[in-house]
Amino acid sequence: MIDTSATVERNDPMSSDSGRRYGLLRLRIDRQIAVLPGQFAMIKAHGIFEPLLRRAMAYYRSNQDDGGVHVEFIYQVLGRGTQSLAGLRIGDEVDFLGSLGNTFDIRAARGRTALLVAGGVGSAALFMLAGELLKAGVTTRLLIGGASRGDLCGLDDFIELLSAGNVTSATIDGSHGEKGFVTEPLEARLKAGTDRESIIYACGPDPMLHRVSQIADRYKTPAQLSLEAPMGCGYGVCVGCAVAVKHDSPPGFVYQKVCTEGPVFWHEELHW
Repeated sequence: MIDTSATVERNDPMSSDSGRRYGLLRLRIDRQIAVLPGQFAMIKAHGIFEPLLRRAMAYYRSNQDDGGVHVEFIYQVLGRGTQSLAGLRIGDEVDFLGSLGNTFDIRAARGRTALLVAGGVGSAALFMLAGELLKAGVTTRLLIGGASRGDLCGLDDFIELLSAGNVTSATIDGSHGEKGFVTEPLEARLKAGTDRESIIYACGPDPMLHRVSQIADRYKTPAQLSLEAPMGCGYGVCVGCAVAVKHDSPPGFVYQKVCTEGPVFWHEELHW
């Protein structure tokens, strides 16, 4: 983990037909850092004090050169923090803290088909994972969902990486792919036994992840879930991102921090 500054190389709005706003932010860090699938960074525009706290962002893509590392994030403009990110221009400085959190267990996918389930901006946490799974020789398929076509963040990049035949989309309004929730084609696939042995990797809103966990239980399929949680610090001090995990002692659960023990958890660990 390093606390440093980064330089904006790109900050492009991503089109959305839903009224929601998304952006693709690319930063350059003039130091070498490890960037692993599932990890995240805490970032904010340099020199501003409102808002004071950085925002947690999952890595979308990264590449290194001799001078440092380039990292990309997909963000949704929701409040003051992400609004300030949307206003960044090329050459602006960003306060950067990373890399943070744990990572997906790629070894667990050996001999299985990896089913990646993404909801909205949660797709960002799965793109690097998809690339690493392919490098490991794992058959990899994506199921991506959102309210409408504009909420399927990174869809074209995933199609280029995995091929269109390995990508299934679902939208609530039916504007792209199947009409309904992305968990519906997931359950249909497992119920039909389309993939004999599977493992699920998922990131998205809590209701989606809860449903993925239920489906994984029903079809006895291992699943790793990358949780989204509000964070103040990103390294375990503020305890603002605590999540309940199962425990043998009463009341049947304890709290762990998404920023340090997560953000990736096995689905059977979580107390919903």
